[in-house]
Amino acid sequence: MFVLGVSWLVLTPLCLWNLFRGGTLVRLTSVLALVSLEVATIWTTSTVRIPPRTLIAAPSPSAARIPAPGPTPASEPAPVPAPQAAQQGARDGQSASCPGRMPAPERVRLARRQGALRGVTLFWTARADECDTATVVLRHRNRTIRVWVRDGETDGQESRASEATTRPVSVTGGVASLQVPLAQPVRGEGGFRAVDGRTGRPIALG
Repeated sequence: MFVLGVSWLVLTPLCLWNLFRGGTLVRLTSVLALVSLEVATIWTTSTVRIPPRTLIAAPSPSAARIPAPGPTPASEPAPVPAPQAAQQGARDGQSASCPGRMPAPERVRLARRQGALRGVTLFWTARADECDTATVVLRHRNRTIRVWVRDGETDGQESRASEATTRPVSVTGGVASLQVPLAQPVRGEGGFRAVDGRTGRPIALG
């Protein structure tokens, strides 16, 4: 291959020069020389064997991203989701640290249906650590409804009353409220008034 390449470099310019400047015999000799070089090149190329190239497949991107699964301990407990754990901790903390108090209802909404008073909704200003439930006692006489409210832990007096009921407390916009259905509907078309059973002060209706 090296000798053939040198022959091309040396003889090709010389033969081209003779084709344009030399006589008939010189031109014929130059053509034969070029043809001989071409034949020798074709023969040399056909006899040289090029070893096949080995291709290595690259790993796919999905296989590179997926880690091999490791052993999972059978005794390891399943983790508790953070929102559920936070809510459960908040409820446990509130039930354990919700001191009882006696809020003063500021407004009462009467629930009338079919010509009878069937329940009331009490409203008062909520505190920052407002409890989830409250114990309520309702007593009505001569169209007057007396209300006793205690949220959180009770001292036993309210819970022992036959009319006592524990209801969930809702807080919206800094106002706590709870709905209390009457055990026995009070019939009549006249007006009712609500009174705080502890202080005797009237409670606004609305």
